[in-house]
Amino acid sequence: MEEMYKRKDLSDSKIELTITMPRDAFEQSYKAILKDQTKDTNIKGFRKGKVPTDLLEPGMKPMLQFETFERLAPMYINTAIQKEKLEIIAPPKYSELPDFKDDEKDLEFKVEITVMPKFKLGNLKKVKVEKEDGEIKDEEVDRVLKELKGNNESKEKEIGDDWAKEISKKLELKDVKNLEELKKMVKDTLKKQKDHMLLHKYQEDALAQAIKISKIEMPEEAIQFEADERKRSFEEEMKNRGVKVEDFLKQSEVSMEEMEEAWKKDGKEALETDVFLNLYADKNEIKVTKEELDKKIELIKKSQPDADASIFSNDQWLEYIKRVEKKEKAFREFVKEVLGDKFLDEHN
Repeated sequence: MEEMYKRKDLSDSKIELTITMPRDAFEQSYKAILKDQTKDTNIKGFRKGKVPTDLLEPGMKPMLQFETFERLAPMYINTAIQKEKLEIIAPPKYSELPDFKDDEKDLEFKVEITVMPKFKLGNLKKVKVEKEDGEIKDEEVDRVLKELKGNNESKEKEIGDDWAKEISKKLELKDVKNLEELKKMVKDTLKKQKDHMLLHKYQEDALAQAIKISKIEMPEEAIQFEADERKRSFEEEMKNRGVKVEDFLKQSEVSMEEMEEAWKKDGKEALETDVFLNLYADKNEIKVTKEELDKKIELIKKSQPDADASIFSNDQWLEYIKRVEKKEKAFREFVKEVLGDKFLDEHN
């Protein structure tokens, strides 16, 4: 197969493969497809399946030639990709189709392959995350109290100790005997929520900066492929739920164009994050031990008690879980390095 393709590097992420498909192999498959297509043809004056192919072929030839090519080409493309050990990140794209007219020549065609560019981890000491004020102001507490008053019926007209006791009993809030205690409980709750929100904001900000510093930019073809996969999954989900896509969009007050832009943005961020975390893991020699993998699998088993047990011993599934755990571990180490241990939580 080495002499049946030529490689030309167009950029650090794009490769052109010029592939030669032997004419004899093409003709053998073409004749088999032609025979299959004509076996059930009915023409007056001939028995079913006995119509001479010479009579039918002229009108069918262009279509069947392309069908033959479509069936055979992936095998030649995949063989070339495997031999070149290419890490493709988007489906191959035909850039030049073969000329079917010359029945003597081998068929030559070209495909463009999008591969993962080479990236290098940037200087993470340049990551600087600006911290925000996490304190809860009195007006924030007052706003929550007003919302509680408006959303819950009460015999008390004013927000005071009696109202606080009444609403606390209704909401099953323990140890609240007066308004000040209710305010403290609300303030503590708001503080936890805000701390959690800010923690994840800092993590996301640090990650975005690290990706930018490392100059990780994914090829457009890879981003589009990710977006297309998300669209396909969405349409499949709508179909399974018995919901028409247009009805969902109308009810959600969103257009398909807006959805597609969101899928592209999400796909881009996912790809860049994946690349960065793998880079970070490799640079810092982060590995997943057998004990860590077993622990992860046990957690998954507990969360999915009805899952098919055979999946947990499937090699491909285990390798996937190992890759996921490696990236999660890399993310934890990254956060500790650039932000510190206190910026991790139970979800990390």
